[in-house]
Amino acid sequence: MVTAESAKRLLALHGEVRPQSPAEWTGSFAIPPTVERFYREVGPANITIEAHGNPYFLPSLADIWKFQAGYRWNGLSGEPIEDWNDDWLVVADEGGDPFIFERASGVVLHAYHGEGEWGAGEMFPDLNTMAACLAQLGAIVLESGDKYTEEDCSIRPEFRALASARLQELLGLKSDAEAVLDGLGWG
Repeated sequence: MVTAESAKRLLALHGEVRPQSPAEWTGSFAIPPTVERFYREVGPANITIEAHGNPYFLPSLADIWKFQAGYRWNGLSGEPIEDWNDDWLVVADEGGDPFIFERASGVVLHAYHGEGEWGAGEMFPDLNTMAACLAQLGAIVLESGDKYTEEDCSIRPEFRALASARLQELLGLKSDAEAVLDGLGWG
């Protein structure tokens, strides 16, 4: 299990982390206790993390409800989006592909936008693990610089292996690390 302190330390490599008060929540339902704790203990404040392809983005607590536009409701009309599960809260994204906190279970799902319906599947067991894994992948991108990809934009084998090893440290099992990497296009 990834601690809040570990997630915070890794996220701080990419931007501001600070405790955020539940008073900053503007959602239409009570802030889930797990989300409240994540923002109090880890506190990403609109962090952009370089990634393979589009960057990951973790909104601040004050901005997370606005971040639901395009998922929970139509960003132009404000009308609810019918096939959006009311139990879901988008807590991060990668180029519009949402990382979704499932309020009932506490797990983080991942889905691809533009597929007609949300085929969200479990990617992380909790918010701290999601934040730490995304931050760790971003650290590899930053550390490797221009050496990160081949001419065809595929990830060089040594950086793919490094990503697998670092995620295995966070997730415990190599199979879990490989599933995350495959799900995020680090194939």
